[in-house]
Amino acid sequence: MSNRKRNNTYKKQKLTEKFALHFLLPFVYLIVLYFSEAPVIIFTGILSPLLYIFIFDRKIFSKRFVIFSFPVFLTGALIYNCLPNFQYQSFRFFHPNWTETEGRIIDYKIEWLPTAKRTDKASTATIHYAYNVDLREEQVYAPKAVIRYSGDVWNTENDIATYNLALQKQVQEYIGAKNYKILLNERAEPKLFMPLDIFNFRGSVLLQSLVIILKVSVVLAIFVTWPYLPAIRSKFLKKS
Repeated sequence: MSNRKRNNTYKKQKLTEKFALHFLLPFVYLIVLYFSEAPVIIFTGILSPLLYIFIFDRKIFSKRFVIFSFPVFLTGALIYNCLPNFQYQSFRFFHPNWTETEGRIIDYKIEWLPTAKRTDKASTATIHYAYNVDLREEQVYAPKAVIRYSGDVWNTENDIATYNLALQKQVQEYIGAKNYKILLNERAEPKLFMPLDIFNFRGSVLLQSLVIILKVSVVLAIFVTWPYLPAIRSKFLKKS
């Protein structure tokens, strides 16, 4: 009787794992892909079949292809997330009903994203700006308009003050150089794009998350190999 129960439990576990791996995870991935930015979808849709056919020499209509395309999607999202100017240009291209307008920055406020553990957080700038429409000036507050991620696992009070000061200097430079654009649409809230740099290392949450993962991996690798370093060093000296 106990063996039968074990077999039933094992079968249920296998069915659950199979359902999650072959149906649930691909379905969630497709939903995320659907709501992603158009350039990321195009990048994934073009590059995934080409790489899949080149590497596996198989037809793309399979569950394996969906799983294979996920790293390609992450790569595209990572690249897109680092390119503010490309984000602005692609938004203009895929949303031709949005128009650019003249505007000015009135004020800004630098804040640190609150969190209990202060892990993987960032300095943010709320921008108070004005734009011209129909011969009148409208004012808007854009929360988290500019973000500078720390890229650290843990942030002290001194770290927070340093990051906030660095973001404050950046925002001042953006305002002085007019490194921003304001877009309008009658059916939506205005959009502020700041900055318009070609590449933004600190402004990419995906890139900073990757940096944190690499830092943690290096620390774990050192921690694991540290007890064996004397033996490795001794063996290397003997061979030398």
